[in-house]
Amino acid sequence: MAKQAVDSKAVRRLPLQFDDKGEPMFSSVKSPEDFKPTALIIRPPHTAIPVIFVPGIMGTNIRMAEEKKDAWAPPNSALSGLGQALKRSVQKPEQRQVQFDPNNTEVNPDGPCSIPSNFFMLTEKEAKKRGWGALHADSYHETLQQLEISLNEQYSKPGRSEEDGNHLLEEIGLLTQLGTTEGTAKSKPDYKKAAAKAAAAWDKTPPALSAAEMDKLDDYYYPVWACGYNWLQSNKESGEQLLKRIDEIIQFYDDSQYFDCSKVILVTHSMGGFVARSAAQQDSSKILGIVHGVQPVAGAPVVYRRFRAGTEVDGFFDIAGAAAAAIIGWNAADITPALSCAPGPLELLPNTAYPKGWLKIIQKTGGEERIIKQLPESDPYEEIYSKTTDDCWWGMVDPSLIDPAGVIQSAKNKSPLKAYKDALIIAANFHDAVGLSAHPKTYGYYGVDDHKFLTFGSVSWDTKNKVTTENEPTLFTAKDQWRNTTGKADVALDAENILHFKLRNDRDQGGDGTVPLVSGAVLEKLLPAPQMVFKMHGFNHQNSYKNLFAMQSTIYSIAKLIQLAEPVKPCK
Repeated sequence: MAKQAVDSKAVRRLPLQFDDKGEPMFSSVKSPEDFKPTALIIRPPHTAIPVIFVPGIMGTNIRMAEEKKDAWAPPNSALSGLGQALKRSVQKPEQRQVQFDPNNTEVNPDGPCSIPSNFFMLTEKEAKKRGWGALHADSYHETLQQLEISLNEQYSKPGRSEEDGNHLLEEIGLLTQLGTTEGTAKSKPDYKKAAAKAAAAWDKTPPALSAAEMDKLDDYYYPVWACGYNWLQSNKESGEQLLKRIDEIIQFYDDSQYFDCSKVILVTHSMGGFVARSAAQQDSSKILGIVHGVQPVAGAPVVYRRFRAGTEVDGFFDIAGAAAAAIIGWNAADITPALSCAPGPLELLPNTAYPKGWLKIIQKTGGEERIIKQLPESDPYEEIYSKTTDDCWWGMVDPSLIDPAGVIQSAKNKSPLKAYKDALIIAANFHDAVGLSAHPKTYGYYGVDDHKFLTFGSVSWDTKNKVTTENEPTLFTAKDQWRNTTGKADVALDAENILHFKLRNDRDQGGDGTVPLVSGAVLEKLLPAPQMVFKMHGFNHQNSYKNLFAMQSTIYSIAKLIQLAEPVKPCK
């Protein structure tokens, strides 16, 4: 790392601000001559490489396009979460349908955005300009702030001397110590020990950065932006909007007198990876590289389960899960009108890259299980998603729940079922188009926790009733005699043979609590092959970037991508 200038008299640091044209500036007040402490300012480098964070599904605040009223504004504290849960729990399905219409909603950029008083790299006004207000604050703002600190501060007390306690931040200092075998250092922070812990958590030891590579990190300014998107619409549309946002951000810096800018780095969470990959597939020329976090590359079976049973709750004492279920959708009557005609959520269904046979019909007798049927055998769209409860008892969507408000038939002059299948076609086309494509310079991580954060790797309909082999063909195509909206159905094979089925609520695979291991691992199979993929334990899906080792892997990935940047230009 290049040495920073030190002013031993500077004890009062001024926050970096920007004027309306994007030029950096600092504000201070005059003080008497006998007031000895001076102000410290740290100017950013002249070449900017914006880091744009793309959130996951439901991570962007959305509002009604005309009325500007909140359609989706997740709570940002336990108290507001309780209030939101109570409010959503009494909301009618027809109200949810109207609020979750991808054609009548838009990104709300005016969400809460609070910057700590001791945060010197940007102000609340600047954070708002960079799109932070569009993202769910509790889920992402800590991550955005951490990226800003790690990439642009790099030191514990920038501009101060080592004697004053200044040292490289741990996530930066460990980059040169990966793979070292010498004993731990006497000084603190112990970067060798930190590097060893990171490598153990990653289950791999990537190449350490050289001194020259570390020096290059000092050459650029990394303003952290956020790109929220309407997650109800197809990720293809969101990818197109991300490309426009990239152009706007680059132009913003390039138009300034102070900065030069030609490329960005994308950092994604969950479904944001779909958005970024779609954008890169359309035009990767201005994207230096992408870092993906917990991307459900092959989809997640839990999406099917929610259409039949609502949001999963792990038992009576799962208070947080119950609150989430009330907010997202307690049962199929809540979920179906909100999401069945929204391509974005449908694009999270398992695609053809997911292992076959994840939907199971199981007979459980005497402590033993017998799998009667597994789907898909080939095409999940034709074999599973196109099937409704009008076709067979295990069909994914109940057509009677799609349009409780009656707006589809009145406004679009089509049946609710046709609206659902149109959205499904958009989702299938997106999966076909994106496939396993990746940006040529891709990094990422996914969860493999098989203890604390188990995931639905499959979905099972269980019955304790006896099913003979002679009855199996009839069972598979039968319609239900009765069903509810929380995952139960009765199937009559004949007048005397009624089978009771229930969707299993057991998570059967490692992952991150949401994305199954087998889906996250497909990240390693993207083409071109990623530069490096990390797999880790110890985090849940929503808060993965708050995990120390996930963030350290992200900083490492960004540091390696920076090496691909063109050398800095002379000042304008």
